[in-house]
Amino acid sequence: MGAINKNSFKQLRVACLYRVSSKKQLTDDEIPMQRRACSDFIQSKPEWVFVKEYIEGAVSGFRVSASKRDVLQEAKSDAEKGLYDVLLVFMFDRLGRKEDETPFVLKWFVKQGIEMWSVLEGQQKFEDHTDDLTNYIRFWQSSGESKKTSMRVNENHEQMAEDGLFRGGTAGYGYKLVPSGKFNKKGKEVFKREILPEQSEIVDELYGYGENGLGGKRIAKLMNLERNPFIPSPTGGEWTARAINFILSNPLYKGYPAYGKRRSEMGVFTMQKPEDWVESKKQIPELVIIQEERWDRLQLQRGMRAPKKKSTVERGYHINTSKSPLLLVGMVNCGYCGAPLTTTYNQKKYKLANGTMQVWKAPKYRCSGKASGKDCVGQTLYAQSKIETVVLDEIDQYLEQLKQVDFAKEINSFLKKNVSSDMKELKKFQSELIQKQSELEALTAEVTKSIMGQSSFKPDLLNALMDQKNNELNELTLSIAKIEDKLLAKKIETSEMELLRKTIPSWKEVFDSAPLEKKKMLLAAMIDRVIVKKGDIDITVKLHITQFCNSINGSETDTLGRAHRWQR
Repeated sequence: MGAINKNSFKQLRVACLYRVSSKKQLTDDEIPMQRRACSDFIQSKPEWVFVKEYIEGAVSGFRVSASKRDVLQEAKSDAEKGLYDVLLVFMFDRLGRKEDETPFVLKWFVKQGIEMWSVLEGQQKFEDHTDDLTNYIRFWQSSGESKKTSMRVNENHEQMAEDGLFRGGTAGYGYKLVPSGKFNKKGKEVFKREILPEQSEIVDELYGYGENGLGGKRIAKLMNLERNPFIPSPTGGEWTARAINFILSNPLYKGYPAYGKRRSEMGVFTMQKPEDWVESKKQIPELVIIQEERWDRLQLQRGMRAPKKKSTVERGYHINTSKSPLLLVGMVNCGYCGAPLTTTYNQKKYKLANGTMQVWKAPKYRCSGKASGKDCVGQTLYAQSKIETVVLDEIDQYLEQLKQVDFAKEINSFLKKNVSSDMKELKKFQSELIQKQSELEALTAEVTKSIMGQSSFKPDLLNALMDQKNNELNELTLSIAKIEDKLLAKKIETSEMELLRKTIPSWKEVFDSAPLEKKKMLLAAMIDRVIVKKGDIDITVKLHITQFCNSINGSETDTLGRAHRWQR
């Protein structure tokens, strides 16, 4: 074979683009493989000369839009400047996997006069409508494969979670890893979690603090400074609010492993919000450290505590976690101006016989509105003993009445009135969701026919219909989420009723021996608000407890919703 005469043809400057989707692929041999394949392909073309390469590491061509991919934008800018004549990739899906975007990216390069080549698929031209169809179908299939791969991965994670198998990372505080006796496709034995008794006791302790109304920062401070002996955090050092909050929101402790707690964006792993985690559908009893009802109740409680977090749940605890020595701060308001009653101190100094100065200090309720200059005709200060004595006496009388209630009957009545209609609505929305998904699939299948001229639908009309259908699906998904939240709240409320039934006989004993924070929690679970005026107190209990009280006297009037008189 004679020598090639380089002057007999025009040389074409070639740029290569390599992309991998994950950080793991970046550390493997994926990029060198693509580079070698492209280099060999260039060598087979005597008229081609390599001039530049573009490397995208850990960038998903399915999730990340072309406009946000800096390397791809650089390649487009260089194409406009005429810095190369050919763009070569290993496969065209290296340009991306978005069926509604990437076909047009490829066509854009061709319109700039750039030849588009793939090592495995050859050249993509646009000479007639058949080329457009081939181009579209390629990325439509590529996008579908990405979705299927994601579905397969999620399903695999779900099945592993339900089987109790470990999927990587750390076991989680309160657990250790032990051999499972099962092997993966590579013949390597996989692990499973097992409860560590000593750490599970700490988890139970943390949940107890959470139930007493303490937030992550206060629990961390207690664990670091006040607990004796000191117990190290999961990292081996001091406890942080982040570590506490993670434990208090992790469904693993009720026996439901979750995945998706971290997500990779551009190769960087970030922690996701608990509501975005994917929870196993099946409970693993041997992993339960915190009973499910207790776990669910705490989530509702903590969700309603956070002022910046809007919940679709319409009811929840009114939690008081102030450091005040007064029991009702956070639940009590002035009956004249409506302002909260806060804490102040009456302080006096006196000298003992030995000459030592002694300070006497007593907490009092103070109208914050009047103290700040608000127009209020009420008094500024209220004695702690007068307010709290009346409230606690009335609560004791109230609980004595509740002992006579048929709780089983009332719970069944509550479920019938409040849950049945929501369940019907949920099933209706779920049925509509399946129908809309079917309609969207039909429209998607019509796209290919439209491109080939075999459909009565024009592409623009199909796009509009698909956008409309996607909007309807989003609205249905949101509606379903709201109803599921309502049902969860009612499930918690029902469990509270049952819990109340069990605790009524021992409530006073528990309350009297409980620490201050626990006393506040016990009161907050029953009291909606306390309105104080000079000479009277109005106490309103929470709605579901009121219903029980109404069943005793057959009246719609709240037994504790009346005025309670006392003299100042």
